Amino acid sequence: MPDGKRALTAGDDGEIVLRQLSDGAVLHVFSSGTNGGVRNLAISPDGRLAVSGHDTGSVIVWDIDKGSVLHVLPGHDWSVSAVAVSPDGTRAISGSIDGELKLWDIVSGKQLRSWHGHEQGTYGAVFTADGHHAVTGSGDYTIKLWDLDTFKEVRRFEGHSGTVYEIALSSDGKRLASVSLDGTARLWNMDTGAEIAEFDPGTGPLYSVAFAADGTLLTGGYDRAIRDWPGAGGDGVVLFAGAPE
Repeated sequence: MPDGKRALTAGDDGEIVLRQLSDGAVLHVFSSGTNGGVRNLAISPDGRLAVSGHDTGSVIVWDIDKGSVLHVLPGHDWSVSAVAVSPDGTRAISGSIDGELKLWDIVSGKQLRSWHGHEQGTYGAVFTADGHHAVTGSGDYTIKLWDLDTFKEVRRFEGHSGTVYEIALSSDGKRLASVSLDGTARLWNMDTGAEIAEFDPGTGPLYSVAFAADGTLLTGGYDRAIRDWPGAGGDGVVLFAGAPE
């Protein structure tokens, strides 16, 4: 959560749990009912709303303060594999395993646009700071930058040889990070689409990526280890070794 004191977790049981980070105490449990397991979760920048994507193709908007459902958006024909919330907290983008992308007004619950963005499922999505563009990664191995005013593809980032599983933007919006089932993490120049650096720990698929406050890159993957990589390229260090199963 934006306050740094709480966290939302979600899973196959369809429950979204709000926890206190200091002691792990459960503050509230949101149940998605018949909408199925949660595949992805995003929080609005002000921490008031959360958006979840589900097995059944539903997208649900939650009011965190009230602990209730704001909207159930039954738009996708297949499982929702990516969601992101816009910087102003009014819109969300969702992606399904069939490559379909949808833009939502999460205040009114209206679908603004639907388009076929990828040839395979979308497994990562993020808005740019201006709110007029979004980036999506996919099982077709590509990453695409979209203009959300025209819904045209602006730029493509190519180089991965496996499903792009998650993406992240640097705080200044100039660099894009991606991790893939091909076992590599990559840094990209947002302005040109050029690859800046490639990181390969040699430990199998990578599933998660984030920028640290100092601009370095954090990754997590199949070996359950969290690694820190230098922002300009080079060797990473293991911050947390793989936890036992």
